[in-house]
Amino acid sequence: MKKITTTFVLVLAMLCSIPMSQASINPIEEMAISDGTTYEVYDAAKKKWAKIKLDRNPEANGGDENFWNIVYSQIVYPDRAQRAKLEGDVILTMTISEKGQLVELKVKQEVGGGCEEEAFNAIKLASTNRFIPAMLDGKPVKVRYDVSINFSMQ
Repeated sequence: MKKITTTFVLVLAMLCSIPMSQASINPIEEMAISDGTTYEVYDAAKKKWAKIKLDRNPEANGGDENFWNIVYSQIVYPDRAQRAKLEGDVILTMTISEKGQLVELKVKQEVGGGCEEEAFNAIKLASTNRFIPAMLDGKPVKVRYDVSINFSMQ
């Protein structure tokens, strides 16, 4: 009996570790920070966006890791996209205000099959906890940046 139970547990553990169709998230801004790439900052006087190196990048309240954990937990690979075998990156542009609120979220690149909606809704839900705003010259600033959510059937 012990041998059967052990085998069952091992088989169950193996099945749980097999990756199913899922979405993975690659925040572009995290890769950009290490490369020295900058965020776009809104200049209210000129009513234009400019790429400027920030003193401090925006950060999710509770930490970026917690933010992305919430996003990961909310994303489900849409059935329509799976049936159509659609894969690729949904790229969203996030705009964070001087007060740390997500004030705009736009789809920059689509995959189709409902993937954009999944990515959009997961980011919106995770953003309800606000952000610590970006800082430039000791003042909070409005910034925008892209995040990528990969939908892959692997």
